Amino acid sequence: MHDQIKKAVDTAQRAQRNYDLSKSVSDIDLETLIYTAINSPSKQNETHYALYVYTDTNIIRNIYEQTKLFSLLRDKEDFNKVFKEEDGKFWQSEDLSVHNSQILSNVLFAYAEDRGIARGGNSKIAHETTDPNTESYRIYKEQVDYSIGISAGQVIMAAAMLGYKTGLCSAFPKGRMKNIVNSKYDVKLLVGIGFSNNDVDRRLHAETLNSDLPEKFRTGALDEKWKFPSFNKQVKVYINGSENT
Repeated sequence: MHDQIKKAVDTAQRAQRNYDLSKSVSDIDLETLIYTAINSPSKQNETHYALYVYTDTNIIRNIYEQTKLFSLLRDKEDFNKVFKEEDGKFWQSEDLSVHNSQILSNVLFAYAEDRGIARGGNSKIAHETTDPNTESYRIYKEQVDYSIGISAGQVIMAAAMLGYKTGLCSAFPKGRMKNIVNSKYDVKLLVGIGFSNNDVDRRLHAETLNSDLPEKFRTGALDEKWKFPSFNKQVKVYINGSENT
């Protein structure tokens, strides 16, 4: 059991950038994944999000088309030409970006903020205020993000244990995505779930070719798919106050 959990963790940690779209997720697996998503822990079991589930390829593609925000830049060169923060708004050029193909998947989960019954004091105040600068509002927003993160974490673990690959994406225009899913509140996170392509590197873009990109950013032959980079994180662990090495 311990090895199975670690194997699922290793699978879930890495984004699947391309999927075998000729296959379909079974009804029982989809029901289990939805159950996992909507029954994860939250503060006082408050409802902090709504879950939009898509298997319709046209809708998934429409959502995917809004995600051209994976930057090709990996150094400071031309940084200010690609990224800007003005008047409290973040801007990114799409000219040196590619679509996040980890969500061009067999099934797509979209998490949008939602508001159920408020049980905590901060939640009750936040539901009644229109001022996003109040402490209660900020705390409530944190709880929403925690709840969505916990749910998505459970989903990708469950998917990995069922034999699926996954990918998370939060890079998309919030207003546009809100309209696509017809949500009252902002969409916060997308989760792609599906089948890996046999004998295909998981990092290869689903559609973008090297020929589509400037030469300096290509990762192979012109007729080959562009390859996403892969990153590792280093998390320090402290046990009883001492760093575990």
